[in-house]
Amino acid sequence: MFGLDARLAMMIFSILAIVSGYVAFGRIGMARNAALAGEVEAITQALTQYQTDMGTFYLFTLNKAPNDDSSLEDLSALWNPDMVKTGFRNRWNGPYVNFETRRHRTYGNWSIFYAQSDRMNYCTTDSDCFIWLSLSKVPAKAWNEVNAYYDEPSVREKEATPTTSGRIQSDGTTDPRLLIVRTIERQI
Repeated sequence: MFGLDARLAMMIFSILAIVSGYVAFGRIGMARNAALAGEVEAITQALTQYQTDMGTFYLFTLNKAPNDDSSLEDLSALWNPDMVKTGFRNRWNGPYVNFETRRHRTYGNWSIFYAQSDRMNYCTTDSDCFIWLSLSKVPAKAWNEVNAYYDEPSVREKEATPTTSGRIQSDGTTDPRLLIVRTIERQI
């Protein structure tokens, strides 16, 4: 009789362990996606603080050659004062972020680019202009979670819905995706 009770107890504990492990694993994924949303917000705040400290649009303070139209390393001005023009270095109060690489610890690489609110047109002197933050290699599920957090607090977008509107955008419905975030706007 005692052997049967022990086996039943072991079976119940095994089932409980499997269920709790499944729930805990799901929570880890949710926590990772919440952390990604927090990182997006932290970088947005860092860009805002940087621009406030400098007193002008982010792009105008960068130490780049006049004919350099790439923005691959532009994000590094948040942690590296050498990326800031000499005239603005005395205003630099960084580092503005707690990392010193474009490489994300879970996904791909962070980068920024400058475009109008539709993301398709370059900035001009008399148009709106935003800093767009992008992160490569974000799984579709994580992208959907971040998108739901920022753009759709009560309704999740379906895969058939275009991903080219709102604050959180994507390069399409691929998996993994390019997470694209509209951050701060240039004041004209």
